[in-house]
Amino acid sequence: MADDPETKEEKIRVLDEDDIALLKTYGLGPYANKIKDVEKDLKDVSARVNDICGIKESDTGLAAPSRWDLVSDKQAMQEEQPLQVRMLRLPPVASITS
Repeated sequence: MADDPETKEEKIRVLDEDDIALLKTYGLGPYANKIKDVEKDLKDVSARVNDICGIKESDTGLAAPSRWDLVSDKQAMQEEQPLQVRMLRLPPVASITS
């Protein structure tokens, strides 16, 4: 019963630097590092272009002020029909149940 796997203690082996490097590269393709570098370069170039153009991200959904067309917006507002708002009144609760 000394060979029983439940009672047998295995010595725990600590991973060295080579083992850790192997685990980090496991599952990566031959071009993974090159692709990551190109993606980083694209992101940097995109950020530089946005800085030069003066474009900044907005969480309001509005376009940049340079792209606003206030004259045509004002004209469109005058041509549209005004919105109509109505109040809905519910009958009293007693009349619904009777």
